[in-house]
Amino acid sequence: MPPPRIRQHAPFRRAWKLLVSGTLFGLLGLGGLAGSWLVLPVLRLLPGGRAGLRRRTGTLIRWAFRGFLGVLDATGILRVQVELDGAGPLAGALVVCNHPSYLDVVVLLGFLPDAVCLVKPAVAASPWFGAMVRAAGHFPAGDPEAVLEAAQAALDAGLTLVLFPEGTRSRPGQPFHFQRGWAHLACRTGARTVPLVLSCVPDLLGPGHRWYHVPLATCRFRVRVGAGSGLERAASERVTTHQAVCRLNSGLEGYYDKEVYGTQQGRHPEPTAGDSGGVLPAGPQGHHP
Repeated sequence: MPPPRIRQHAPFRRAWKLLVSGTLFGLLGLGGLAGSWLVLPVLRLLPGGRAGLRRRTGTLIRWAFRGFLGVLDATGILRVQVELDGAGPLAGALVVCNHPSYLDVVVLLGFLPDAVCLVKPAVAASPWFGAMVRAAGHFPAGDPEAVLEAAQAALDAGLTLVLFPEGTRSRPGQPFHFQRGWAHLACRTGARTVPLVLSCVPDLLGPGHRWYHVPLATCRFRVRVGAGSGLERAASERVTTHQAVCRLNSGLEGYYDKEVYGTQQGRHPEPTAGDSGGVLPAGPQGHHP
């Protein structure tokens, strides 16, 4: 429950937050449209080829997101705290995260330089901002081998690859259930895997929320590195058997249960050899920037 001082001015505070939230999300959509149709053609004329275009577009998106978060901070809607001490170098690393809020990607791409995401196909094909998304190096989920090839190219280029293994926003209070595609990528590429723990209190833009579901109290968004998970050693062995991938995935689920809830909430039994296990299971495991 909000403190008495906040409750006293609740009607004005709610109206103000709704006005700011609606304006910002409207500007974000218009900015993506303007970037794709007006700014991007100019960026394509500059030297540096595809790598230069990706770098310039990624920088533009990063600073746009930082500005967006800055206004949320200045208006008392959201405070962001990013703690990456102990994460080590993120260039060429695979970063996996839980997904409590629609703003997760905005925060991560706003604070992680040279980061790209696996996004939903509809996002990459969007007439609003799809061109910007693709130019910045983000790539759609889809054909497993195409995803693996794009992921390997991004990691080889020293980029940070961000994945959300749940494939959708986290359900508060529910044990974590991850799709196994991230584990196949980790094993096939041998990339260093860094799990980041995201939290937002009170909830903002979680499952089922819309832009107008804004809490009266200021939301505290935190990005942190949890305790050692052992994922780096497990993934670096490049073991691609079905059992190894399932163990890696189950280990990450237990890791997030412990980091978020303080306990491992009934982990899944070990899979049998007959279970399904494609290179990248169907279903997107990313979000849009």
